[in-house]
Amino acid sequence: MTNRATGGGSGSVPELLAAVGSWSSAGGPLYRSLARAIAGAVERGALGDGVRLPSERELAEALAIGRGTAAAVYDALVVEGLVRRRRGSGTFVAVSDQPALPAGREGSALVQRLVERSEPNGAMVDLSLSVLGDASFQPPLALGSADLRTVTPDTGYTPWGLPPLRRAIAAELGARGLATREEQVVVTTGAQQAISMAAACWVRPGDAVVVEDPTYPGALAAFTQAGARLLGVPLDDGGVRVGALRKALEERPALVYLQSSVHSPTGTVLAAGRRAEIAALVTERHVPLVEDVALVDLTWGAVPPPIAAQAPTASTAVVGSLSKRFWGGLRVGYVRAPEPLALRLARIKATRDLGSSAVSQLLAAQLLERAAGDPFEQRRRDVLRARHDQLGEALRHRLPGWTWRPPAGGLSLWVDLRAPSEPFAQHALRTGVAVATPGVLSPSGQCPHHLRLSFSGPPDELEEGVARLATAWRTWRA
Repeated sequence: MTNRATGGGSGSVPELLAAVGSWSSAGGPLYRSLARAIAGAVERGALGDGVRLPSERELAEALAIGRGTAAAVYDALVVEGLVRRRRGSGTFVAVSDQPALPAGREGSALVQRLVERSEPNGAMVDLSLSVLGDASFQPPLALGSADLRTVTPDTGYTPWGLPPLRRAIAAELGARGLATREEQVVVTTGAQQAISMAAACWVRPGDAVVVEDPTYPGALAAFTQAGARLLGVPLDDGGVRVGALRKALEERPALVYLQSSVHSPTGTVLAAGRRAEIAALVTERHVPLVEDVALVDLTWGAVPPPIAAQAPTASTAVVGSLSKRFWGGLRVGYVRAPEPLALRLARIKATRDLGSSAVSQLLAAQLLERAAGDPFEQRRRDVLRARHDQLGEALRHRLPGWTWRPPAGGLSLWVDLRAPSEPFAQHALRTGVAVATPGVLSPSGQCPHHLRLSFSGPPDELEEGVARLATAWRTWRA
Protein backbone atom coordinates (compact mmCIF):
# COMPACT_ATOMS: atom_id res chain seq x y z
CA MET A 1 0.00 0.00 0.00
CA THR A 2 1.45 3.34 -1.01
CA ASN A 3 1.29 6.48 1.10
CA ARG A 4 1.71 8.76 -1.86
CA ALA A 5 -1.19 10.77 -3.21
CA THR A 6 -0.76 9.00 -6.53
CA GLY A 7 1.26 6.12 -7.68
CA GLY A 8 -0.97 3.04 -7.83
CA GLY A 9 0.06 -0.28 -6.34
CA SER A 10 -1.76 -3.11 -4.67
CA GLY A 11 -2.79 -3.26 -1.03
CA SER A 12 -3.26 -6.07 1.46
CA VAL A 13 -5.76 -6.21 4.30
CA PRO A 14 -3.15 -5.44 7.00
CA GLU A 15 -2.00 -2.37 5.09
CA LEU A 16 -5.57 -1.21 4.68
CA LEU A 17 -6.24 -1.59 8.39
CA ALA A 18 -3.10 0.36 9.20
CA ALA A 19 -4.44 3.20 7.08
CA VAL A 20 -7.96 3.26 8.57
CA GLY A 21 -7.07 2.75 12.24
CA SER A 22 -9.76 1.97 14.85
CA TRP A 23 -12.64 2.22 12.44
CA SER A 24 -15.11 0.06 14.42
CA SER A 25 -15.19 2.41 17.42
CA ALA A 26 -17.08 5.13 15.56
CA GLY A 27 -20.53 3.65 16.20
CA GLY A 28 -23.44 3.29 13.80
CA PRO A 29 -23.80 0.71 11.02
CA LEU A 30 -20.59 -1.25 10.44
CA TYR A 31 -20.51 -0.64 6.71
CA ARG A 32 -20.86 3.12 7.21
CA SER A 33 -18.12 3.25 9.86
CA LEU A 34 -15.68 1.32 7.68
CA ALA A 35 -16.57 3.29 4.55
CA ARG A 36 -16.04 6.57 6.42
CA ALA A 37 -12.66 5.36 7.72
CA ILE A 38 -11.51 4.34 4.24
CA ALA A 39 -12.77 7.67 2.83
CA GLY A 40 -10.77 9.51 5.47
CA ALA A 41 -7.64 7.56 4.55
CA VAL A 42 -8.15 8.47 0.89
CA GLU A 43 -8.78 12.13 1.67
CA ARG A 44 -5.63 12.55 3.73
CA GLY A 45 -3.51 10.64 1.18
CA ALA A 46 -2.86 7.50 3.26
CA LEU A 47 -4.46 5.47 0.45
CA GLY A 48 -3.03 6.78 -2.78
CA ASP A 49 -4.79 7.24 -6.09
CA GLY A 50 -4.85 4.04 -8.12
CA VAL A 51 -4.26 1.71 -5.16
CA ARG A 52 -6.05 -1.62 -5.53
CA LEU A 53 -8.15 -2.42 -2.46
CA PRO A 54 -8.65 -5.94 -1.07
CA SER A 55 -11.50 -7.91 -2.60
CA GLU A 56 -14.86 -8.06 -0.84
CA ARG A 57 -14.16 -11.65 0.21
CA GLU A 58 -10.72 -10.81 1.60
CA LEU A 59 -12.12 -7.84 3.48
CA ALA A 60 -15.00 -9.85 4.93
CA GLU A 61 -12.82 -12.73 6.09
CA ALA A 62 -10.15 -10.53 7.67
CA LEU A 63 -12.60 -8.36 9.60
CA ALA A 64 -15.15 -11.06 10.44
CA ILE A 65 -17.93 -9.13 8.75
CA GLY A 66 -20.51 -10.36 6.28
CA ARG A 67 -19.77 -10.40 2.57
CA GLY A 68 -22.80 -8.15 2.11
CA THR A 69 -21.36 -5.64 4.57
CA ALA A 70 -18.07 -5.57 2.67
CA ALA A 71 -19.96 -5.04 -0.59
CA ALA A 72 -21.96 -2.20 1.00
CA VAL A 73 -18.69 -0.51 2.05
CA TYR A 74 -17.41 -0.43 -1.51
CA ASP A 75 -20.85 0.54 -2.89
CA ALA A 76 -20.88 3.59 -0.61
CA LEU A 77 -17.38 4.59 -1.69
CA VAL A 78 -18.32 4.20 -5.37
CA VAL A 79 -21.29 6.53 -4.89
CA GLU A 80 -19.03 9.08 -3.20
CA GLY A 81 -16.67 8.89 -6.16
CA LEU A 82 -13.66 7.77 -4.13
CA VAL A 83 -13.21 4.28 -5.61
CA ARG A 84 -13.88 2.65 -8.96
CA ARG A 85 -14.62 -0.97 -9.82
CA ARG A 86 -12.98 -2.51 -12.85
CA ARG A 87 -14.63 -5.66 -14.08
CA GLY A 88 -12.26 -8.57 -13.68
CA SER A 89 -9.57 -6.42 -12.06
CA GLY A 90 -10.89 -5.31 -8.67
CA THR A 91 -11.67 -2.10 -6.76
CA PHE A 92 -9.30 0.87 -6.96
CA VAL A 93 -8.92 4.26 -5.30
CA ALA A 94 -9.89 6.80 -7.96
CA VAL A 95 -9.77 10.49 -7.13
CA SER A 96 -7.71 12.13 -9.85
CA ASP A 97 -9.63 11.00 -12.94
CA GLN A 98 -12.87 12.79 -12.07
CA PRO A 99 -14.32 15.64 -14.14
CA ALA A 100 -13.63 19.15 -12.90
CA LEU A 101 -16.20 21.84 -12.14
CA PRO A 102 -16.34 25.29 -13.73
CA ALA A 103 -14.10 27.87 -12.14
CA GLY A 104 -15.51 29.37 -8.98
CA ARG A 105 -18.10 26.63 -8.34
CA GLU A 106 -18.01 24.30 -5.37
CA GLY A 107 -21.12 22.29 -6.20
CA SER A 108 -22.90 19.68 -4.14
CA ALA A 109 -21.30 17.54 -1.44
CA LEU A 110 -21.03 14.67 -3.93
CA VAL A 111 -19.21 16.87 -6.43
CA GLN A 112 -16.86 18.24 -3.78
CA ARG A 113 -15.68 14.67 -3.27
CA LEU A 114 -15.07 14.28 -6.99
CA VAL A 115 -13.52 17.59 -7.99
CA GLU A 116 -9.82 17.61 -8.83
CA ARG A 117 -7.33 19.57 -6.78
CA SER A 118 -5.95 20.97 -10.05
CA GLU A 119 -7.26 24.04 -11.86
CA PRO A 120 -10.82 23.43 -13.12
CA ASN A 121 -11.11 23.11 -16.90
CA GLY A 122 -14.56 24.68 -17.21
CA ALA A 123 -16.02 21.75 -19.16
CA MET A 124 -18.62 20.88 -16.52
CA VAL A 125 -22.18 22.22 -16.51
CA ASP A 126 -23.10 22.66 -12.86
CA LEU A 127 -26.80 22.40 -11.96
CA SER A 128 -25.97 21.54 -8.36
CA LEU A 129 -25.31 24.96 -6.86
CA SER A 130 -28.39 26.95 -5.79
CA VAL A 131 -26.95 30.44 -5.40
CA LEU A 132 -27.27 33.81 -7.13
CA GLY A 133 -23.91 33.62 -8.86
CA ASP A 134 -24.93 35.13 -12.20
CA ALA A 135 -24.04 38.79 -12.82
CA SER A 136 -27.69 39.33 -13.80
CA PHE A 137 -28.65 39.06 -10.14
CA GLN A 138 -26.02 41.29 -8.60
CA PRO A 139 -27.20 44.76 -7.55
CA PRO A 140 -24.92 47.80 -7.81
CA LEU A 141 -22.36 47.75 -5.00
CA ALA A 142 -20.41 50.86 -4.04
CA LEU A 143 -18.59 51.84 -0.86
CA GLY A 144 -16.31 54.77 -0.24
CA SER A 145 -14.05 56.09 2.50
CA ALA A 146 -16.88 58.29 3.79
CA ASP A 147 -18.91 55.13 4.49
CA LEU A 148 -16.02 53.58 6.38
CA ARG A 149 -15.67 56.71 8.51
CA THR A 150 -19.15 56.04 9.88
CA VAL A 151 -17.60 53.03 11.69
CA THR A 152 -14.28 54.51 12.83
CA PRO A 153 -12.85 55.40 15.31
CA ASP A 154 -14.62 52.31 16.64
CA THR A 155 -12.50 49.14 16.42
CA GLY A 156 -14.89 47.48 13.98
CA TYR A 157 -15.22 44.44 16.25
CA THR A 158 -18.91 44.13 16.98
CA PRO A 159 -20.40 40.70 17.74
CA TRP A 160 -23.89 42.22 17.64
CA GLY A 161 -23.39 43.85 14.24
CA LEU A 162 -23.49 47.49 13.14
CA PRO A 163 -26.48 49.36 14.61
CA PRO A 164 -27.76 50.80 11.27
CA LEU A 165 -27.89 47.32 9.74
CA ARG A 166 -29.58 45.82 12.80
CA ARG A 167 -32.21 48.57 12.71
CA ALA A 168 -32.82 47.96 9.01
CA ILE A 169 -33.21 44.21 9.55
CA ALA A 170 -35.57 44.81 12.47
CA ALA A 171 -37.69 47.11 10.28
CA GLU A 172 -37.84 44.50 7.49
CA LEU A 173 -38.96 41.79 9.90
CA GLY A 174 -41.57 44.12 11.35
CA ALA A 175 -42.94 44.76 7.85
CA ARG A 176 -43.32 40.98 7.43
CA GLY A 177 -45.42 40.68 10.55
CA LEU A 178 -42.76 39.93 13.18
CA ALA A 179 -42.38 42.95 15.48
CA THR A 180 -38.65 43.30 16.15
CA ARG A 181 -36.35 45.70 18.00
CA GLU A 182 -32.72 46.35 17.20
CA GLU A 183 -31.76 44.66 20.49
CA GLN A 184 -33.21 41.37 19.21
CA VAL A 185 -30.98 41.18 16.12
CA VAL A 186 -27.49 39.67 15.86
CA VAL A 187 -25.71 40.03 12.51
CA THR A 188 -23.91 36.88 11.37
CA THR A 189 -21.51 35.82 8.65
CA GLY A 190 -24.25 34.32 6.52
CA ALA A 191 -27.26 32.28 7.60
CA GLN A 192 -25.03 29.22 7.91
CA GLN A 193 -23.21 30.77 10.86
CA ALA A 194 -26.54 31.68 12.46
CA ILE A 195 -27.63 28.03 12.31
CA SER A 196 -24.29 26.91 13.74
CA MET A 197 -24.69 29.41 16.59
CA ALA A 198 -28.12 27.99 17.37
CA ALA A 199 -26.62 24.49 17.43
CA ALA A 200 -23.91 25.69 19.83
CA CYS A 201 -26.58 27.29 22.01
CA TRP A 202 -28.85 24.28 22.42
CA VAL A 203 -27.35 21.04 21.11
CA ARG A 204 -25.07 18.67 23.00
CA PRO A 205 -23.65 15.37 21.66
CA GLY A 206 -26.39 12.76 21.52
CA ASP A 207 -29.28 15.23 21.58
CA ALA A 208 -32.12 14.79 19.12
CA VAL A 209 -32.80 17.57 16.60
CA VAL A 210 -36.00 17.57 14.54
CA VAL A 211 -35.64 18.66 10.91
CA GLU A 212 -37.71 18.46 7.76
CA ASP A 213 -36.89 15.53 5.52
CA PRO A 214 -35.45 16.55 3.09
CA THR A 215 -33.97 19.89 4.12
CA TYR A 216 -31.12 22.38 3.69
CA PRO A 217 -27.82 20.45 3.79
CA GLY A 218 -25.97 23.22 5.61
CA ALA A 219 -28.32 22.80 8.58
CA LEU A 220 -27.80 19.05 8.65
CA ALA A 221 -24.05 19.62 8.60
CA ALA A 222 -24.21 22.13 11.47
CA PHE A 223 -26.32 19.88 13.70
CA THR A 224 -24.31 16.78 12.87
CA GLN A 225 -21.10 18.61 13.69
CA ALA A 226 -22.62 19.47 17.08
CA GLY A 227 -23.18 15.75 17.69
CA ALA A 228 -26.93 15.74 17.15
CA ARG A 229 -29.12 12.75 16.35
CA LEU A 230 -31.34 13.87 13.46
CA LEU A 231 -35.07 13.10 13.41
CA GLY A 232 -36.59 13.69 9.97
CA VAL A 233 -40.22 14.77 9.53
CA PRO A 234 -41.84 14.48 6.08
CA LEU A 235 -43.40 17.29 4.03
CA ASP A 236 -46.27 17.65 1.59
CA ASP A 237 -47.62 20.52 -0.53
CA GLY A 238 -48.38 22.55 2.61
CA GLY A 239 -44.95 22.10 4.17
CA VAL A 240 -43.98 20.02 7.18
CA ARG A 241 -46.68 17.60 8.38
CA VAL A 242 -47.83 18.77 11.80
CA GLY A 243 -48.95 15.33 12.98
CA ALA A 244 -45.53 13.85 12.26
CA LEU A 245 -43.88 16.84 13.95
CA ARG A 246 -46.04 16.36 17.05
CA LYS A 247 -44.96 12.71 17.24
CA ALA A 248 -41.27 13.66 16.81
CA LEU A 249 -41.56 16.07 19.74
CA GLU A 250 -42.24 13.07 21.98
CA GLU A 251 -38.49 12.37 21.66
CA ARG A 252 -37.81 15.55 23.68
CA PRO A 253 -35.52 17.11 21.07
CA ALA A 254 -33.00 19.85 21.82
CA LEU A 255 -34.56 21.99 19.09
CA VAL A 256 -36.72 21.98 15.96
CA TYR A 257 -35.36 23.39 12.68
CA LEU A 258 -37.91 24.39 10.02
CA GLN A 259 -37.88 26.46 6.82
CA SER A 260 -41.11 28.44 6.75
CA SER A 261 -40.53 30.55 3.62
CA VAL A 262 -39.48 28.87 0.36
CA HIS A 263 -38.26 25.46 1.46
CA SER A 264 -34.98 24.11 0.09
CA PRO A 265 -35.04 21.77 -1.79
CA THR A 266 -38.81 21.23 -2.33
CA GLY A 267 -39.85 24.84 -3.01
CA THR A 268 -42.93 24.68 -0.76
CA VAL A 269 -44.11 27.47 1.56
CA LEU A 270 -45.43 26.49 4.98
CA ALA A 271 -49.20 26.98 5.09
CA ALA A 272 -50.57 29.71 7.37
CA GLY A 273 -52.72 27.31 9.40
CA ARG A 274 -49.80 25.03 10.09
CA ARG A 275 -47.75 27.97 11.35
CA ALA A 276 -50.28 28.57 14.10
CA GLU A 277 -50.30 24.87 15.06
CA ILE A 278 -46.51 24.71 15.18
CA ALA A 279 -46.31 27.90 17.25
CA ALA A 280 -48.68 26.35 19.77
CA LEU A 281 -46.73 23.08 19.79
CA VAL A 282 -43.29 24.55 20.48
CA THR A 283 -44.73 26.87 23.10
CA GLU A 284 -46.58 24.06 24.89
CA ARG A 285 -43.64 21.61 24.72
CA HIS A 286 -41.00 24.24 25.58
CA VAL A 287 -38.89 23.22 22.59
CA PRO A 288 -36.64 25.87 20.96
CA LEU A 289 -37.49 26.64 17.33
CA VAL A 290 -34.92 27.66 14.72
CA GLU A 291 -36.99 29.15 11.89
CA ASP A 292 -35.11 29.60 8.61
CA VAL A 293 -36.47 32.37 6.35
CA ALA A 294 -33.34 32.73 4.20
CA LEU A 295 -35.23 32.43 0.89
CA VAL A 296 -38.21 34.62 1.79
CA ASP A 297 -37.16 37.30 -0.69
CA LEU A 298 -37.06 34.80 -3.55
CA THR A 299 -40.75 33.87 -3.37
CA TRP A 300 -43.11 34.61 -6.24
CA GLY A 301 -46.08 35.42 -4.04
CA ALA A 302 -47.06 36.56 -0.56
CA VAL A 303 -45.67 34.70 2.47
CA PRO A 304 -47.49 34.62 5.85
CA PRO A 305 -45.73 36.10 8.91
CA PRO A 306 -43.08 33.85 10.52
CA ILE A 307 -44.07 31.17 13.03
CA ALA A 308 -42.24 33.19 15.69
CA ALA A 309 -44.86 35.95 15.38
CA GLN A 310 -47.41 33.55 16.90
CA ALA A 311 -45.05 32.19 19.58
CA PRO A 312 -44.04 35.26 21.59
CA THR A 313 -43.26 33.30 24.77
CA ALA A 314 -41.28 30.49 23.09
CA SER A 315 -37.53 30.28 22.50
CA THR A 316 -37.39 31.15 18.80
CA ALA A 317 -34.41 32.02 16.64
CA VAL A 318 -35.37 33.37 13.21
CA VAL A 319 -32.51 32.96 10.75
CA GLY A 320 -32.27 35.09 7.61
CA SER A 321 -29.83 35.84 4.82
CA LEU A 322 -28.91 38.95 2.85
CA SER A 323 -26.40 36.88 0.87
CA LYS A 324 -29.28 34.85 -0.61
CA ARG A 325 -31.14 38.06 -1.35
CA PHE A 326 -28.39 40.19 -2.85
CA TRP A 327 -25.15 38.31 -3.51
CA GLY A 328 -23.45 35.25 -2.03
CA GLY A 329 -20.13 37.07 -1.64
CA LEU A 330 -21.73 39.58 0.73
CA ARG A 331 -21.71 36.88 3.49
CA VAL A 332 -24.20 38.65 5.72
CA GLY A 333 -27.00 36.93 7.60
CA TYR A 334 -28.78 37.45 10.88
CA VAL A 335 -30.61 35.79 13.74
CA ARG A 336 -33.57 37.41 15.49
CA ALA A 337 -34.47 36.20 19.00
CA PRO A 338 -35.98 37.41 22.30
CA GLU A 339 -33.50 39.76 23.97
CA PRO A 340 -32.09 37.36 26.61
CA LEU A 341 -31.57 34.71 23.91
CA ALA A 342 -30.10 37.30 21.52
CA LEU A 343 -27.54 38.18 24.19
CA ARG A 344 -26.62 34.52 24.54
CA LEU A 345 -26.25 34.17 20.77
CA ALA A 346 -24.11 37.34 20.60
CA ARG A 347 -21.75 35.82 23.17
CA ILE A 348 -21.46 32.67 21.05
CA LYS A 349 -20.86 34.88 18.00
CA ALA A 350 -18.04 36.66 19.83
CA THR A 351 -16.24 33.36 20.41
CA ARG A 352 -16.52 32.51 16.71
CA ASP A 353 -15.09 35.58 14.97
CA LEU A 354 -15.53 38.68 17.19
CA GLY A 355 -17.91 40.09 14.61
CA SER A 356 -18.72 39.95 10.90
CA SER A 357 -16.93 42.16 8.38
CA ALA A 358 -17.86 45.82 8.89
CA VAL A 359 -17.35 46.44 5.17
CA SER A 360 -19.88 43.77 4.20
CA GLN A 361 -22.31 45.09 6.80
CA LEU A 362 -22.05 48.62 5.43
CA LEU A 363 -22.77 47.31 1.93
CA ALA A 364 -25.72 45.29 3.24
CA ALA A 365 -27.17 48.32 5.04
CA GLN A 366 -26.79 50.36 1.86
CA LEU A 367 -28.59 47.71 -0.19
CA LEU A 368 -31.44 47.44 2.30
CA GLU A 369 -31.86 51.21 2.29
CA ARG A 370 -32.23 51.20 -1.49
CA ALA A 371 -34.44 48.11 -1.63
CA ALA A 372 -37.68 49.87 -0.67
CA GLY A 373 -38.03 51.84 -3.90
CA ASP A 374 -35.70 49.84 -6.16
CA PRO A 375 -37.28 47.76 -8.94
CA PHE A 376 -34.17 45.56 -8.99
CA GLU A 377 -35.63 42.91 -6.70
CA GLN A 378 -38.76 42.46 -8.81
CA ARG A 379 -36.61 42.22 -11.94
CA ARG A 380 -34.53 39.53 -10.24
CA ARG A 381 -37.64 37.54 -9.32
CA ASP A 382 -38.87 37.88 -12.91
CA VAL A 383 -35.55 36.57 -14.25
CA LEU A 384 -35.60 33.65 -11.80
CA ARG A 385 -39.19 32.82 -12.75
CA ALA A 386 -38.26 32.84 -16.45
CA ARG A 387 -35.30 30.53 -15.82
CA HIS A 388 -37.50 28.22 -13.77
CA ASP A 389 -39.89 28.05 -16.72
CA GLN A 390 -37.02 27.40 -19.12
CA LEU A 391 -35.58 24.56 -17.07
CA GLY A 392 -39.02 23.00 -16.60
CA GLU A 393 -39.80 23.17 -20.31
CA ALA A 394 -36.44 21.65 -21.24
CA LEU A 395 -36.99 18.78 -18.78
CA ARG A 396 -40.52 18.13 -20.03
CA HIS A 397 -39.23 18.00 -23.60
CA ARG A 398 -36.13 15.86 -23.10
CA LEU A 399 -36.98 13.87 -19.94
CA PRO A 400 -40.78 13.53 -19.88
CA GLY A 401 -40.74 10.77 -17.25
CA TRP A 402 -39.25 13.07 -14.58
CA THR A 403 -41.72 14.89 -12.30
CA TRP A 404 -41.69 17.66 -9.67
CA ARG A 405 -44.02 19.87 -7.68
CA PRO A 406 -44.10 23.45 -9.00
CA PRO A 407 -42.12 25.50 -6.44
CA ALA A 408 -43.37 28.74 -4.90
CA GLY A 409 -40.02 30.40 -5.58
CA GLY A 410 -36.42 29.75 -4.66
CA LEU A 411 -33.59 28.56 -6.84
CA SER A 412 -34.18 24.90 -7.68
CA LEU A 413 -36.48 22.04 -8.63
CA TRP A 414 -36.81 18.88 -6.53
CA VAL A 415 -37.12 16.29 -9.28
CA ASP A 416 -38.33 12.69 -8.98
CA LEU A 417 -36.54 10.36 -11.41
CA ARG A 418 -38.50 7.25 -10.34
CA ALA A 419 -35.13 5.52 -10.29
CA PRO A 420 -32.11 5.50 -7.91
CA SER A 421 -30.63 8.98 -8.18
CA GLU A 422 -27.22 8.59 -6.46
CA PRO A 423 -25.74 6.16 -9.03
CA PHE A 424 -27.32 8.15 -11.86
CA ALA A 425 -25.73 11.36 -10.56
CA GLN A 426 -22.35 9.62 -10.60
CA HIS A 427 -22.96 8.58 -14.21
CA ALA A 428 -24.19 12.04 -15.19
CA LEU A 429 -21.06 13.62 -13.74
CA ARG A 430 -18.97 11.58 -16.14
CA THR A 431 -21.02 12.95 -19.03
CA GLY A 432 -20.29 16.52 -17.94
CA VAL A 433 -23.19 17.66 -15.74
CA ALA A 434 -23.24 18.02 -11.94
CA VAL A 435 -26.42 17.73 -9.88
CA ALA A 436 -27.18 17.79 -6.14
CA THR A 437 -27.98 14.37 -4.74
CA PRO A 438 -30.31 13.44 -1.84
CA GLY A 439 -27.58 11.89 0.32
CA VAL A 440 -26.82 15.22 2.06
CA LEU A 441 -30.39 16.53 1.96
CA SER A 442 -32.32 13.72 3.66
CA PRO A 443 -31.36 12.50 7.15
CA SER A 444 -33.34 9.28 6.69
CA GLY A 445 -32.47 8.58 3.07
CA GLN A 446 -36.18 8.53 2.26
CA CYS A 447 -35.75 10.40 -1.05
CA PRO A 448 -33.60 7.93 -3.05
CA HIS A 449 -35.17 8.87 -6.39
CA HIS A 450 -34.76 12.65 -6.23
CA LEU A 451 -32.29 15.24 -7.50
CA ARG A 452 -32.06 18.96 -6.84
CA LEU A 453 -31.57 20.91 -10.08
CA SER A 454 -30.76 24.61 -9.86
CA PHE A 455 -32.34 27.04 -12.33
CA SER A 456 -30.27 30.05 -11.18
CA GLY A 457 -27.62 29.66 -13.92
CA PRO A 458 -27.47 31.35 -17.32
CA PRO A 459 -30.05 30.17 -19.90
CA ASP A 460 -27.49 28.52 -22.19
CA GLU A 461 -26.13 26.49 -19.27
CA LEU A 462 -29.62 25.32 -18.35
CA GLU A 463 -30.30 24.10 -21.88
CA GLU A 464 -26.92 22.41 -22.19
CA GLY A 465 -27.23 20.85 -18.74
CA VAL A 466 -30.59 19.26 -19.54
CA ALA A 467 -29.27 18.01 -22.88
CA ARG A 468 -26.39 16.28 -21.10
CA LEU A 469 -28.75 14.87 -18.47
CA ALA A 470 -30.90 13.40 -21.23
CA THR A 471 -27.86 11.78 -22.83
CA ALA A 472 -26.72 10.42 -19.48
CA TRP A 473 -30.22 9.11 -18.74
CA ARG A 474 -30.40 7.19 -22.04
CA THR A 475 -27.01 5.56 -21.62
CA TRP A 476 -27.54 4.83 -17.91
CA ARG A 477 -30.94 3.21 -18.50
CA ALA A 478 -29.49 1.17 -21.34
